[in-house]
Amino acid sequence: MTVLVTLSGTAAARTLVLDLELLDTSGEAASPDHAERLKRVSEELRRGLNDKGYDVMDAATAARFKPQGIEIRSCNGCENDIARAAGADLVVFGVVHKISSLILSILLVVEDVASDRAVTTARIDIRGDNDASWSRGIGWLVEHRLAQHAPAAR
Repeated sequence: MTVLVTLSGTAAARTLVLDLELLDTSGEAASPDHAERLKRVSEELRRGLNDKGYDVMDAATAARFKPQGIEIRSCNGCENDIARAAGADLVVFGVVHKISSLILSILLVVEDVASDRAVTTARIDIRGDNDASWSRGIGWLVEHRLAQHAPAAR
């Protein structure tokens, strides 16, 4: 077990990052690329947060504790129950909202598990339903919105 220690000497908060979900209101035919793209950008999110000082738990832990078929965006707070069961201090979850093949947005939420309160919420609009656009959006959110809320920075 790896324990990260901040400059103040306290252990960094264990962070469970749940796979991102897709909300497609475009009315367009479903793309088989979306499932793989969601997995890839979820992993990019984990790596990016870990690089910025979050003590990110591995994807297998997130998969083990999240019940199949549950949509985090509409489960009325179940993300905190999942994170608590996994032993996390923070939980990160989000949704990619596809409005059309040109217009999408990504919403990410970081919550404190003990208080069930949001630490921060970050959103970006992106252009283009493709790998590069999704990756740029996740990278920008990590760098410009979530990095400042890393446990080591708080």
